[in-house]
Amino acid sequence: MAERINQHLNPIVGSNIRRLRKERGMKATEVIARLQLEGVYVTTGIFSKVEHGLNNPSVDMLVALTGIFQCDFNEFFQK
Repeated sequence: MAERINQHLNPIVGSNIRRLRKERGMKATEVIARLQLEGVYVTTGIFSKVEHGLNNPSVDMLVALTGIFQCDFNEFFQK
């Protein structure tokens, strides 16, 4: 069941992360650098997979992204 939920959430969360990044005029490499400053160590490849819905972001990543994007946590889960 958890796998089925993840299959539906991954693309939603990933596309929202990509949308928020682009709305703020940020490059993926900028976001990755800021995540690493926040103690979230992620590679370019993993971040790309998150944005494309192929990997789950960690809770730590989502929390850090709320600060980077200055957004509400719920924005990652909007359809």
